[in-house]
Amino acid sequence: MPPIGPRRNAGIALLVLIPLALIATAAWTMSDRTPSSPKASARPEPALAALRARLPLNGLLHTPSDASRRVHKAEGQLVASCMADRGFRYTPAPAAPEDDSGTGPALFGIETLDRPDEAGAREPQPSERPQGKGFDRALYGDPDRKISAHNKVLRVSRPATGCLAEAQTRLLGDGGRIRNLALRVQLDQGERDSLRELDKDPAFRAVNTRWRACMARAGITAETPGKLAGSLPPGTDVTTHPSVRADVECKERTGYLERAYARLAAAQQHWLAANEKPRSEWTALRHREDRAARQVLAAGRS
Repeated sequence: MPPIGPRRNAGIALLVLIPLALIATAAWTMSDRTPSSPKASARPEPALAALRARLPLNGLLHTPSDASRRVHKAEGQLVASCMADRGFRYTPAPAAPEDDSGTGPALFGIETLDRPDEAGAREPQPSERPQGKGFDRALYGDPDRKISAHNKVLRVSRPATGCLAEAQTRLLGDGGRIRNLALRVQLDQGERDSLRELDKDPAFRAVNTRWRACMARAGITAETPGKLAGSLPPGTDVTTHPSVRADVECKERTGYLERAYARLAAAQQHWLAANEKPRSEWTALRHREDRAARQVLAAGRS
């Protein structure tokens, strides 16, 4: 389900359907020059948003759309009205921007040296700041009553009562929230399974071999970008760390991200082809949610 307003203990950090158009992968070349700076590479850094946007599960789970923004707005109105009835002022968080079309997690270690856009970071909304037990009880309901779902890796819980649950039930229908949560964690498992399947993919293994050779020429021994990123001490400045800078340049030199995301897109498409039911149910719930959101918004304008 698309992001729906500020809430605590109710979000899912989940590592997305766009018709699949696999990225054309050009042949790569490797020079014997030791990596020094990512800017020294002749290969331009790939547009990460465009790469992630081609992942079909990313399109299902993470990519904002006009419909998801309508749902976000309608849910915010419903929650605000419910909270007002209980004597609280609730301010929904802004919806995802229209140009935020390639969102999703970094899946192959550190993929860019760009710092987060601190200027674009938004201030917490009033309802995101501590408001007291009464506010939380009105918004999230009885803390002992939850709905939950799980896959092979994680269990996710959401409030069963309160204004947030009531708004989501209005949009998804009776039983829709529970099914929506179950489908979300099932599709999340699809993301995880697809990523794991890459270890068996010859093209992906080949580009990992080229990346390791490039890193070795820089004097760095590393098995994969993910393991390299996981080995960094907490608080590492990734924009200046020599291993990270070599990693990013070697990704550029070998076409690592283009090939990795292309092969992952193929793996996700294969998973979806074998799991048509959860995809169709998920899509049907999104249509149902959007129809309900349109009705809520139309009523609010009348």
